[in-house]
Parts: sequence; structure tokens; C-alpha cells
Amino acid sequence: MNILKPAVTAGIVLLALYFMPFVTVKTNDASGRSWRVPFGTWFVSDNGQDITFRGLRSAYSLGKDSENALHSGEEIRCYGKTYYYQSDKDVSLSGYDTGNGLVSSVTYHYQPGNACLGWTGDDEVAWELGPLSEADPSISPEAAAEKEWFVIQDGKALNPGIYNDFSRLVKQGVYSILRTMVTENGEVTFTDIQLLENPKKVKNGENEQDAYYCVRVLKNGEVSENYYTRYSETAETDPRIVSVYHKDAQGQEHETVLFTYRVK
Repeated sequence: MNILKPAVTAGIVLLALYFMPFVTVKTNDASGRSWRVPFGTWFVSDNGQDITFRGLRSAYSLGKDSENALHSGEEIRCYGKTYYYQSDKDVSLSGYDTGNGLVSSVTYHYQPGNACLGWTGDDEVAWELGPLSEADPSISPEAAAEKEWFVIQDGKALNPGIYNDFSRLVKQGVYSILRTMVTENGEVTFTDIQLLENPKKVKNGENEQDAYYCVRVLKNGEVSENYYTRYSETAETDPRIVSVYHKDAQGQEHETVLFTYRVK
């Protein structure tokens, strides 16, 4: 009986170590980089994108510990994904997978460097729309409206509420973007207007100014990009006029009409 009790206790401890989340520790890979990994695991392989460790614990417990290990890095977000940047190794972890077996495994997925280096709030705002160059000129006006793009067909706005929402956000100083599709006599033009959080410095001669609006236009397969200091809509005219403005070398303001539309 005296022999049995220690054996039972030892068995319970081993089962707990095998099934339950425990702690994370540091271990080195083949190149000497230090990784935070589940307790009881060792380095197996690294192909530059996936690094694998194995251990005599359950895949469930390795997964729980790996979750904690990932969160030891700085959380960064870009391109709709969350990464955990670890500056000591200059890598960005994006997730992990576990494998069952007599010897379980955990594989971290990563990429060298800071995956979100240079990413700004302006990129985040524009990212969900996708690059303007990928806008399909063959898309129907109805399908474009379903994407919540502002659509103007032969001079008339099909969904003026989309434009009104954007205009209201701009007036409130909310960084936002509007994609407009204009179809006129079978010709399609796309225009993106974006209120920037990080204004761009533009210089005309000796006149330097902050441009708070970025405008991209896709026409005949070509994308142009320009920056402007001001944006406005002339709502009291028919059709309504949406314009942006820049200043020349003498500080004189000039208007560029982006598009016009009717609501009736």
C-alpha cells in the first residue's frame, strides 16, 4: 500500500503534465535564436517560415501554451491579419498548428522582419476596398452598389446615401474613403477619395502645404494618384458638383471637379 500511493501520485502528476497547460520556457533553434515554447518541448526543424518543436505532452496542452507564447510578442495588425512581432529575433508570428502523436508537436508560422512595417491607419482604411487597379470595369452598377460603392449612372446617383455617409464622416473628421463608379455612355471611371490621417507634404515652387485628401482615378486601365488640400460638394446646384482643391506656387487655389451627379 505504501508503494502504491506514491505510484498513484506520480501517475496523477504525469497525467497533469501531459494534458494540462503549464508554462512556457525559452529554447534555442539551430541558429541560436531564442524562442518561447511550451514546457518540455525541443527544437526539430525550421524552413524560414515554419518552425517546429516537439514534446511529450498532449497537443491540447502544447496549443494552450503556444497561445501564451505568441502573445509574448507585440501585437500588430495589417492587411486584415494579426501578427505578434518579436523584436529580439526580428520575426512576426502569425499563428501555430499542433500535431497529435506519441510525441506531439507545435509549429509556429512566421515571417522575417516586422510584417506591418510602414503600415498606417490610412492603409487600414483603404485596405478593405482593395487596390483601385483591381476594380473591374465590367461590373454592373447594381453589383457595385451592393459593394457599397457610390454609383452614378448617366449622371444620376443610384445610391446617394453612400455619398451622404462619406460626406458626414469627413465633416466629423473621421478618416474614411469613398469609391465612386461613374458610367457615362458606356465608359466607366472609378474614383477613390480618401481623407488622410497622415497628410502628405506637397510642394509647388516655394509653396509647401499639407494635403489631407488623396484621390486615385482609374480610367482606361490607368491609375493616377494626386493629393489635395481641400474637398467640397456644391449641393445647391443641379447637378451637384464634387471637387478637390490644390494651391499653386503663388498660393492661388485651383479646383478640380471629380464628378457631378443628380439625385432626381
